[in-house]
Amino acid sequence: MAIEFSILDEKRAILVRIDGAVKSDQLQEMRQSAVDLIARTGITDFVFDMRELESLENGDPAAIADLGSAFKAHNISVWTNTAFLMPVDERAYEQVELLLEIEINGGRGVVDYVESIEEAFVWFEEMANRVRIPKASGKSAPSS
Repeated sequence: MAIEFSILDEKRAILVRIDGAVKSDQLQEMRQSAVDLIARTGITDFVFDMRELESLENGDPAAIADLGSAFKAHNISVWTNTAFLMPVDERAYEQVELLLEIEINGGRGVVDYVESIEEAFVWFEEMANRVRIPKASGKSAPSS
C-alpha cells in the first residue's frame, strides 16, 4: 500500500494517490498529513486518485463505518472540495462509496467523482464561482 502527496498545477490542488490495500491507521495518518498540508499551504482543493485501490479495511463494513465516523476527529474544514478518481476494482469502489457516505453525513466538505484531474480542476472552478460575490455595478435595481 502506498499513499503519496504532491501539489498540482502551481499550488491549485493537492493530489493524494492511494493504491493497494489500506488499513485504518494508514488512512488516519493520511488525514493528519492532509490537515498539516492545509495549514502549511492554504490549499483546500484535493484530488484523490484511488484508481489502484484494492480494499479499505479488508472490505469489513463495520471497520469502514468506524473509519468514516473518525473523519470528524481531524477537523478538516467543511470548505474543502475533494474530487475522487474512484477505484477500478468494483468492490473497492463500493467500499469508498460507503466511507464517503458516512463522512459526508458527518460533515465532510463537498465531494465529486471525476474521470480525470482536468475534470477535477473544472469542478473546482465551478465551486469557486459559486462562492464568489459579484462586484457591485454601481447601478441601482429597477424599481417596480
